[in-house]
Amino acid sequence: MTESGIEQINEEAKPGISDVLSSHLLGGKKKHDEDKNVEYEEVQHLEKGADYLTTLLLQQGVKDTKTKSKKTPPKLDELKKIFVQNLIKSGYVTLGENNRTILTDMGKRFLDKQTKNAAMKVELAKLKNLKYRKSLERKSKYLAKKRMKRTTKKR
Repeated sequence: MTESGIEQINEEAKPGISDVLSSHLLGGKKKHDEDKNVEYEEVQHLEKGADYLTTLLLQQGVKDTKTKSKKTPPKLDELKKIFVQNLIKSGYVTLGENNRTILTDMGKRFLDKQTKNAAMKVELAKLKNLKYRKSLERKSKYLAKKRMKRTTKKR
């Protein structure tokens, strides 16, 4: 019995045959390429190929079309509303009279924790800055002594 086109396609779609076909077409590198890191040279090679294709299409008369997205990004007021809605969902604030936000106990604890973390980060940055300035002072004193020794030896 002869196979129809649908039966042929179904037969080709079997996993064993398609894997053999794809590994043959891709030179057996499919699995390797999935795990491989992209190197700088490979990125350059791909960019050259993209430039070549773009040039080819432009020469054929295909024009570059710019599409506008249908959905515009939210404005500042909308972002503020989304931010407040997220705070309400997470339970940090509630809405009171006249739609004013009221900080909940959980929100107060969270805010205190964030403030404490920020204060620790600022303190750490100050200490690192102080350590850096001290090392610069030591280095400049050392270089000054070294210059003094050189100038006294030359005399």
